[in-house]
Amino acid sequence: MLLEGSCHCGAVRFSVHSAHPQPFNLCYCSICRKTAGGGFVINLGGDSETLEATGRDSITAYRVERHDEVTGESQRAIVTAISAAVAVQPRGYGH
Repeated sequence: MLLEGSCHCGAVRFSVHSAHPQPFNLCYCSICRKTAGGGFVINLGGDSETLEATGRDSITAYRVERHDEVTGESQRAIVTAISAAVAVQPRGYGH
């Protein structure tokens, strides 16, 4: 399934393929709640090898270190102009 989207202001657009018929999940972890300012976030699951994005110059990274066997270190991509999170990437994003 091809997923396509953008941030609210349109500065960042993306597409990514997902093998899942319903590639959405709710996350209630403390990091997601605090960075989103709400009780949960909705995440998309996709194959990072197929990710295509425009507007990367509009993105700032926020690095989150969480020392557990499930999460490890991750990086949140934030659209600077509107403070909207557009991605959570595993360790090594952008390398």
